[in-house]
Amino acid sequence: MYRLIKKILFLIDAETTHNGTIKLLKITQHYTIIHKLLKKLFVIDSPLLENDIHGIKFKNPIGLAAGFDKSGEVAYILQSIGFGHIEIGGVTPFPQDGNQKPRLFRLKEDQAIINRMGFNNNGMEQIFLNYKKFKFQIPVGINVGVNKNTTDRIDDYVRVIDLFSDNVPYYTINISSPNTEGLQDFHNLEMLKRLINKLKELKNIKNLEVPIFIKITSDISYNSLDKILPTIDSFFDGIIVSNTTQSREGLISKYSSENGGLSGKPLYERNLEMIKYIYPKVSRNLVIIGTGGISNSDDVIKMITAGASFVQIYTSLVYSGPSIVKTINQDLIHYMQDKKYSSIRQMIGSIYNSNIDNN
Repeated sequence: MYRLIKKILFLIDAETTHNGTIKLLKITQHYTIIHKLLKKLFVIDSPLLENDIHGIKFKNPIGLAAGFDKSGEVAYILQSIGFGHIEIGGVTPFPQDGNQKPRLFRLKEDQAIINRMGFNNNGMEQIFLNYKKFKFQIPVGINVGVNKNTTDRIDDYVRVIDLFSDNVPYYTINISSPNTEGLQDFHNLEMLKRLINKLKELKNIKNLEVPIFIKITSDISYNSLDKILPTIDSFFDGIIVSNTTQSREGLISKYSSENGGLSGKPLYERNLEMIKYIYPKVSRNLVIIGTGGISNSDDVIKMITAGASFVQIYTSLVYSGPSIVKTINQDLIHYMQDKKYSSIRQMIGSIYNSNIDNN
């Protein structure tokens, strides 16, 4: 069915389609019968897939990456299509429209998307109200961004976390979007340390114990990564590997020269290699979240066995539809049964034949 729907949707501008989808989901999420139908169609429950990470209970390892539900408007219904967690945002202190349109492009031949959205969202006050409307059955985390014209980016991060405080299961500090000028400067060690110092102050003042993750860019060199990994490991609870890339290598779509961040299938091998590089270098306290280019269950299995505790998808949802979540979870169960795993925790980093507890 989704193949037919996709053909129709892909005749329409990408952002128009996305906005229409959000409006439809907002309307339908108030009907209990819709939730029941979606859960019957898409949700897979199995103790094999469950994991407890930093005190957060995940029903399965497949999450929805930030960027789909930018203002926390439809996470309540999205949990009914089988995700183990959802990340909303990026959330900024003040509302902003983002960059000039057009700013979202489908690269169908490459199974990819280029976006230069620019943290368009309704601002933290409205998003906080949206968030408090619902009681979620899965973890719904907050991806924290900065306003384009802010004079103090660190303060923007702090303000968003200060508002939400301990009302959410986790935060992700987004230092990797290529669509906000200067944001990736936080990959510089000194700037990163200044950010961490402010976050430490906030945690102490608020007595905040909510896990904080950090999302890095795919475009970082291994040399630069080596410089910041020890500092990341010493403070953050998780690292998302990784955000979109500005590389255009191997693309064939007519939109390949558009500015912005590239997501989708072309990222996968690079991000998988980054996970393999990072996992042996960090403590097991630093949870790795794999993302970028995941298209099927094999991709997920490779990321988890390389060291990711769970993963996030977005672009594959566009190209494959919501059934991809169910398909991956079913395939994971079959894989684990075949390998005689009693818990998904046993899969994490298993290519290293390590007996280390992957909490």
